[in-house]
Amino acid sequence: MRVTLSPIDFDPLGSITLHTMPGQTLGETRRRMNRIATLDGGAVFSDFGVSEADRTIQLRWRATSAAQEAAVQRLVEIYSRVHVATAQGFFLAALELYTPGAQESRLSLLVVDKLA
Repeated sequence: MRVTLSPIDFDPLGSITLHTMPGQTLGETRRRMNRIATLDGGAVFSDFGVSEADRTIQLRWRATSAAQEAAVQRLVEIYSRVHVATAQGFFLAALELYTPGAQESRLSLLVVDKLA
């Protein structure tokens, strides 16, 4: 699957397209819910719906070149938020964690909002 990362503001070095490894997910969809035990042995549930901001995108890809890894590292060092284009939509996300590797690199993104 292809995932494209691009800065929110103009950047002369442009965007980065990663060819991610198969079998990964782009974060789970969960409801904002909690359960509180009651004295009678039952429970009360508070349900606050679904928010895209609860999603965490975990990307894994094979390192193809030092230039690509340097470009991802540069994005993480310079920008706090980026646009992320995936098969599931177009997101605004915060860059949380980048782990470069000789065989496999990883990037964790916290979704702020789904733009499209």
